[in-house]
Amino acid sequence: MIFRFRNLGPVEAADLELGRLTVIAGRNNTGKTYLAYTLCGLLQERAVWSGNGGVSETLGTLADEPRHGEADPLDFDRIAESLATDGYAVRRVDRATLSNERALLARNIAADDSRSLVRRVLNAGGSGFDDARLSVEWADAFPASVPPLTVRSGSTGTVTVEFEGVHAAFRADFPNGRPRTHHRSGAEAAYLNLLLSSLPIPVALTAERFGISLFHRELDYAKNRLLQSLQQMDHRSGETGDAAFRLIERATSRYATPIQDNLDYTRSLPDIENEVSDFGEWRLCDGIGDMMDGEYRISNGEVRFVSRRSGNGRFDIPLRQASSAARGLADLYFYLGHAARREHLLIVDEPESHLDTENQVRLAHLLAKIARSGIRVLITTHSDYIVKEINNLLMLGRLNLSRTARRKVGYREDIGLDGEDVRAYVAEAGGLRKCRSDPYGLDFPVFDTTIDSINERSADLTERVMESASSG
Repeated sequence: MIFRFRNLGPVEAADLELGRLTVIAGRNNTGKTYLAYTLCGLLQERAVWSGNGGVSETLGTLADEPRHGEADPLDFDRIAESLATDGYAVRRVDRATLSNERALLARNIAADDSRSLVRRVLNAGGSGFDDARLSVEWADAFPASVPPLTVRSGSTGTVTVEFEGVHAAFRADFPNGRPRTHHRSGAEAAYLNLLLSSLPIPVALTAERFGISLFHRELDYAKNRLLQSLQQMDHRSGETGDAAFRLIERATSRYATPIQDNLDYTRSLPDIENEVSDFGEWRLCDGIGDMMDGEYRISNGEVRFVSRRSGNGRFDIPLRQASSAARGLADLYFYLGHAARREHLLIVDEPESHLDTENQVRLAHLLAKIARSGIRVLITTHSDYIVKEINNLLMLGRLNLSRTARRKVGYREDIGLDGEDVRAYVAEAGGLRKCRSDPYGLDFPVFDTTIDSINERSADLTERVMESASSG
């Protein structure tokens, strides 16, 4: 699928196709973060795809829409009745129909007031981004099957839908037995998720993660103090404590949605410690442990960093006292070990921040391993080391080296990348330029030009120093 962005701050027009690993490089203030954040919001807010009127209104009156093949009229009132009486409903719906209706949703995004989504995601208020537009184009056919997808329905129930061949099967699950109420909204939401099932669920680790790891407790403390003050006041508004906290959260947040989500994720780390990611066998978080020569753990609700050193050199400290590099990788460490899911798109803004050059190379290896495991990855970067090593891994992926030969060229693991899985872009001139690929990797002139210029100046200066020394 191709995501199209128009009039997004410094970005006049940009088309972005996601690979297993997607790299956006470029100079400062070229719109890389705007693109990443807006993509995150578009993928996250699935409800906006159906518009204000819901799925059926966006797609037209589905019972009257021409259907392909042997598809049944998809009447959500009748589906809801079946869910209420039987707890399930099965309808014939072919892939051509699903592809067509998925495209209709994409056209709805393009026709809708995209600027409202952009303003909300970037927390731009009511000004700016007046001409922002988003659109999506699917190039692939609808998949032959979609595993079960579950959405909430009502206050306690769920509706699950799955697709296999030519049948969409809906199932309602409620803790007190068979539902007795009308759950059209749950059926519509489930069908929306079915149509958008190929869209990944975004998880963003922003460039602000360094500050979040230091100050999130102070932010929570200040809000809790304000909440306590509100609870001591006359509750004439009837707001409960939780509702008041949410009101404070909305009123005081000045951050883009991905930053706020990153803050919420960091707060939740003590709660996810006992969860296991879908990729436990890959031991992805070990790569971060190797880079930092230490491990992360939760103790009494606090993240701590523990060195691997022995004897007097060993330390066990709160994360806030650790190096900026250790703080910046903590969220990724816990994500890979406890929260990673197969349907995720991991978005990391400037993953190389505060890392030395050797660890930037190691990070490229980890990103390749994450992408090979099945998690989609998108990074924005200024790192020539990451880009150059990704090129090396692309060449490695083209070669069928033995284990011995692979080790001779410096790789303990088979972490080569398939060129079909990698997409790379340079943000420049108000858009994205897709990087040319060849047997030697990807062409990133944004870095090569700078490095060539430095080398030329160095050679010129060296020659002048030698001439000065010989004449003196």
